[in-house]
Parts: sequence; structure tokens; C-alpha cells
Amino acid sequence: MAGPLDGVRVFDLTLWMVGPWASLQLGALGADVVHIEQPGVDWGTLGAGVPPLINGTSAGYITWNMNKRGLFLDLKSHDDRQTAYELLQTCDVFLINMRPGAAERMGVGYEQVKAVNPKIIYTAVTGWGEVGPMRDAPGADPQCQYFTGFWSVSGERGGRGEVYRHFTQLDGSTGNATAQAVLMGLLARKRTGEGQRIHVGMVRAGMALQSHRIAEYLATGAAHEPLGSAGYAAAPDQAFQCQHGDWIGVSATSEDEWQRLCVAVAASEAEGDALSGLGEDARFRRNLDRVANRDALSAILREAFIQRPRHYWLLRLGDAGVPCGYPMSFETLQQHAQVIENGYIQQVVTSGWGDVWTGGPPWEFSRTPARLFGTPQPGEHTGDILDELTQRRVSADHPADESVPVIGG
Repeated sequence: MAGPLDGVRVFDLTLWMVGPWASLQLGALGADVVHIEQPGVDWGTLGAGVPPLINGTSAGYITWNMNKRGLFLDLKSHDDRQTAYELLQTCDVFLINMRPGAAERMGVGYEQVKAVNPKIIYTAVTGWGEVGPMRDAPGADPQCQYFTGFWSVSGERGGRGEVYRHFTQLDGSTGNATAQAVLMGLLARKRTGEGQRIHVGMVRAGMALQSHRIAEYLATGAAHEPLGSAGYAAAPDQAFQCQHGDWIGVSATSEDEWQRLCVAVAASEAEGDALSGLGEDARFRRNLDRVANRDALSAILREAFIQRPRHYWLLRLGDAGVPCGYPMSFETLQQHAQVIENGYIQQVVTSGWGDVWTGGPPWEFSRTPARLFGTPQPGEHTGDILDELTQRRVSADHPADESVPVIGG
């Protein structure tokens, strides 16, 4: 059964994670994504060689480049560049994530590609943007996190700041924003009949994710120091250590949840009624009060949670309807019934790296399902794609000098 983007073809000139993550999503939605690699590339350098490795290749490269076909092209070569132009005539989307000016030097800048295919949705991703004093600086995930403020709000309270705990947070978020932009570009072309150029920046995406923090600061001047596991907007909303050293995350973001938490904690108190008045304590009456008195509240709850094992608290809070959870390892997650029944983690067969476990598509479509298939070896489908171009070239229905066709639009 065809996916939502069936008939759309993507020229995928991407590397590292941001661009490959975006084209992975497009491929899952049914697009024919043709991923370009340099002939003779060292498999050990793919994905920048970031460990861990699977058969000598970065696991990141393998997981980020599923749902694609592999083509070898050397864009510095005149012949290969002409092949690229011929392929681009059949494409709906051009996707690249390199520093400003790199595409133009390879002969695939927007004006160059537009001359070949005026209806192309040309999508360029950069780290710092296309103008400004930092436009040519390396734009990796950690540096963009530093710049966009994540470093200033992450870490233990009173301790050193640290990079946002998920290393590829901005890579993935920017990749998602890029895929969204491509979809909107295709939709706009369907309405107007015209292609366009789209630019997505990692810092731009990071600033968008920090919109709430930025608005708070500009409106109130509020300082945002690290709070450890605690959230800014509500209290309690953090992790507490239980008996035997295990941790549990507890949130009470509404007054109803707060009262149910108070009842559950008081009923579990060994002294019987030592915490029975917590729900009426004026310091904690409203969420604003609890946030203002976060330290006092955390101290009380830490003392309560340390008295019982985590399993006890999961049952007690679960019965009370209080949102809670615990840090789950990937080994445990893989075996969880909720994960298995929903296909959140899937095993995918690859031709170069065997069976690989990875996260499944994030959407479910009732009529046009998403898909997930294995990463191509670099250049694996070069013969097939060149044969398709040859067949198109000699076909009487598609002469080479015909006006540019646009698939899917």
C-alpha cells in the first residue's frame, strides 16, 4: 500500500544526522529518497565514525539512513554532475545540510538546480544561518545547544551547567523541522504550481524550542539556573530517590493531582499522620506557591519517598492517578509490553550490517501507512538508478529535451 508521499522523489545530499534524519522521515512516508555518497567512501568514516560501530560503521549512520536508496555520485566530476542534473529533473525535493556556499561550489546551488528543475523544493540546512559573523563556523549539536541557552538551564542545582542530556536533541529537532518544511513546500507547490527555496537552521530551531524560556526572561527578567531533574513550570515535577537507591519521577501539574499526591504520600507515612496536613499547607496551596517554595517542598517529599521501595510507590501513585515513572534502560524498554504491542522498536534487515533494532515510525495512518526498511550500502542502488535514467532518456514518452516533469505534484 502506498504511503502519503508515494510518487515524490528526494535528491538527498546530506551527512551527519540533521539532513539524514529529515530524509529518513520522508522515506518513511513513502518518498523515493536517493541518498548520495562519494564513490570509494570509507565505511568507517560514515556518520563521522561516531561510536558505537556495527560491522565497522557508525550505528548513527545506519539508523539515520534507513528508507533510502544509495547512489554513488562525484559532483566534482563533470560526467557525474550531468547525471545529477538528469536525476534532478525527476525529483521533487533537493535536500542538503552543509555550510553556506558548499552546494554552489559543487554545482548544485539553488539557482543551478532551479535552472534544471524550476519546480524543485530546494531545502538547505545550516548550523548558524546563512548570514552573520558565524555563518561559516562548524554547527554541531553541542555548540548549538551552548549558543541557544540549553547549557544555562541544564545540570544540578547549584552545580556546573551541562549540555542538554540527549546529545542529538537539536540534530533530531532540526531534522523534524526540516521534514515539516519540505511537506509544507510540497503543499504550497500543489496550490501554486511553483517551487521554492527553504532554509532551516539548527540555531533557529533551538531558539524556537527555547521560546518559553526566552519569553519568560524578556517579560519578567526571571533567572533560569539549572534545577537538576526538576521542571520550571510546576512543582513537584522531578525525580526522587526511593529506598534501595532507585529513582522515581513524579509530577503534579494540576491541583487535583497535587491533592491526590498528598493523600497517597500521607497514607504511606510510617508515622501515620505526619504528612496529613500537606495538602492544606499554605506554602503549597497553588502551583505558583509550590514553585516559589520548591526547595521546602522537595525536602519534605524526598524524606517521604526514601522510606519506601520504588515498586511500592509505582503501585501507590498509580492507584491514586498521580503521573509517575522511572528511568528505563533500553534493554528493559525493548521487552516492555507497551513497546512490543505498538511497534515502538522494530527490527530491520540491512544488506550491509545485518539485523538492526531501531525506533519505529512516529505516526500511524489508516489508509497510507508509514514504512521502515533497511539502510542501503553506499552506492548500493547506483546501477538500478542509472538504468532508470537510461530508460527515461530513450523513452519516446519522455524525451530528454521535454519540459521538466515533476513527480507527485
